[in-house]
Amino acid sequence: MSERATQLVGMVAAAIVGIGQSTAAQDVTTVDQHERPHHILLIGKPRKAVEDAVTGAMRRLGMPKCQKLFDEFTNQAGRALTMNLAATGQSPADFLVGLYFVDGDDAIQCRASETVAAFTEPGSHVVHVCGRRFLQFALKTKGGEILLIHELLHAIGLGENPPTSAQITSAVMNRCG
Repeated sequence: MSERATQLVGMVAAAIVGIGQSTAAQDVTTVDQHERPHHILLIGKPRKAVEDAVTGAMRRLGMPKCQKLFDEFTNQAGRALTMNLAATGQSPADFLVGLYFVDGDDAIQCRASETVAAFTEPGSHVVHVCGRRFLQFALKTKGGEILLIHELLHAIGLGENPPTSAQITSAVMNRCG
């Protein structure tokens, strides 16, 4: 097994053990927002870039103007994402912190398109990150934060086409940028 694979297996095992801990041990309300546990199963510089983007996205999601995004978009059934989010009992930032960010470099979506830096499916709690591309994207701008909020919308239930990826990103930039 390669060193990278061994590191990722260890990270996944640690995440699984963490899931089994008591909720008292994981009570994020007693932890500073910037110290919340993140489920970032990447290594090296891409991991740091995602950590920084999660922290910045959490700050942006605290702005009332940014939170209006969840009123603007609906799931495939026409239900506002605000309703989907309310059903979880979580704030947008709490929902983001609960997502799993995994290495997607070997996925077809990362290999087939030079414009994809991350992807997920509507309702999934797993965001696949094209590490090297995400790193380049995040270093140029605070775009990593905007991209993670874009993926958060999908995780809460937003489909795509319609709206297009560009329309989603534009709305995120207008509300949260």
